[in-house]
Parts: sequence; C-alpha cells; structure tokens
Amino acid sequence: MTNLLECRKSLHQQIVDSQMQCDALDVQMRQLQPLANLGMAWAMTAHELNNLLTPIMTYAQLALKHPQDAELSEKALKKAERLSTQAGQMLEKIMVLAHPGTARIETCNVSTLLNDVFGGIGRDFSKDKINLILDVDSQFTVSAEPCSLRQVLMNLILNARHAMRDRGGTLRICATEDADFHCIEISDTGRGIAPEKLHHIFTPFYTDGKQNGNGLGLAYCQKIVESHGGCISAESELGRGSRFRILLPKTVS
Repeated sequence: MTNLLECRKSLHQQIVDSQMQCDALDVQMRQLQPLANLGMAWAMTAHELNNLLTPIMTYAQLALKHPQDAELSEKALKKAERLSTQAGQMLEKIMVLAHPGTARIETCNVSTLLNDVFGGIGRDFSKDKINLILDVDSQFTVSAEPCSLRQVLMNLILNARHAMRDRGGTLRICATEDADFHCIEISDTGRGIAPEKLHHIFTPFYTDGKQNGNGLGLAYCQKIVESHGGCISAESELGRGSRFRILLPKTVS
C-alpha cells in the first residue's frame, strides 16, 4: 500500500511538473509570436513588392524604348509612379500582419480599387483570351484598409489569370451583401485545384509543385482578411475553375 501511495504521489508530481513546463512554454510562445508574425509579414512583403515592381519595370522599359513618343512615355511613367506610390503605402501598412487590428479602416469603393488593380496589371486580359465580367455596383463600398484590400484583390486576380493563361476563359468578379456581411467573389474557369490540395492553399509557403509562386500570396490574403474580422474561402473543381469568396463584416470592431 505504501508503495502504491508513493507511486501515486510521484505520478501526481510528474503531472504537476509537466503542467508547469507546458505553462512556461506557452508563455515563451506568446512572447515569440510577435517575432514570428513580423518574420511572416516581411516574407509576404517581398512577395507583394514583386507583384508591384514587375509592372513598374515594364512601364519604365516601355518609356525608355519609345522616347520619341511623348504621349506613350508620359502615360507609362504616370502608371509607374502610381504603382510606386502603392508600393510605399504597402510598406507602411504591412505591419498590420505583425499587429492585427492596427489597420486604419476606411470606407472603400470596390470599383475604384478594382480599377487600380487592373490599371496596375496593365496587360489587357482579352490578349490572353480571358473574358472579364465585372458585376460590381459603382457605389458598392466596404469597410477596410484600402491598400491592403487592393493587394488582396490583385493577388486573387493574378492567380485567376495564371490559371487561365494557356486556355483562356472567363474571370468574373461580383459584389453582394446581406444583413451582416459584404461579399466579394472572384471566380475563374481555369484549370482548377485538386481536392487534396485545396485545403492547403492558405498555408504559408505551400505551392502546387509546379513552381507557381512561392506559396505566400493566398496566406497573405487570409491574414489581411482575418485582420479585418472577415474570412476568405475557396471552392474549386479540376478542369472547371475556382471561386474565392471574401466576407467582410459591415461593422468592424
């Protein structure tokens, strides 16, 4: 009986010690989480800057190749300037990923943000045999940090174009609302995502194994949307396309 009691006391002490170790590790994890968030934020910053620097370089090269065409050069340089401003704004706002809840929420016109995105992308989608359908009321607004939401839209639109790059198709963007949420949907008729890969797509650094990006774009989108109190989801079918849905609350706490 004495041995049994000693064993129970020893086991109880081991449980107590293990719980104390777990509590200590939990404290350390909470202390290190801001650093982890900061590292992820800067990794995603590099990804997002690349999305902006590519068209900036394209417009600058266009202006240099046609110095005699003053109108073309001026238009290209103005677009490069606007994208450079967006890049600067993005660097100022990227810390929202390390400190969720610090974004400056404004009333954003979704049509205006989409015009900025397509103006930044530059290349006409019809050249890639992509039919663009915009079902967004010109007065449709959401509560969001504009620079961050613009980058989310750019990521999803670039992904949709990539999915239809070789086959063409239809890119549809629509905006609706209900009593509590604003909804923005971006769908394409591209190659789609395999079911076993679909639930991994928002995982940082996850790629499709075909060197399509570095696996940060969708993780960035999820971080931004969640920092606004919203959520993002995806549906897809191989050979038929994908649909991404962004839900943003009408009232941001």
